[in-house]
Amino acid sequence: MAMEIKNLTGEINPYSKKKVEQSRAEQDAKAAKSSGNSADKVVLSSEAKLRSTALQAANDAPDVRRKKVDELKAQVREGTYKPDIKKAAANLIRDDLDLLV
Repeated sequence: MAMEIKNLTGEINPYSKKKVEQSRAEQDAKAAKSSGNSADKVVLSSEAKLRSTALQAANDAPDVRRKKVDELKAQVREGTYKPDIKKAAANLIRDDLDLLV
């Protein structure tokens, strides 16, 4: 019995160091060799592997906007933050229109 996982999200630390490029044939060969072809196995689809790698890269990436967020928080605290209301409204409308398409 084989189970294929097509969508993988969340923390996957035990497997994050493995090569994503390892082919399915190599995985099947390893499983068959070690288990004699009688045990259950789990096979990750290439999409699940790609999502896993992307998620891990995002988690490992530095927070490049931290400085901007800290500056905005300070402006809000000091009462000096002046948002561009027209720009914010235009962005909200644009986002709503994107949802309709």
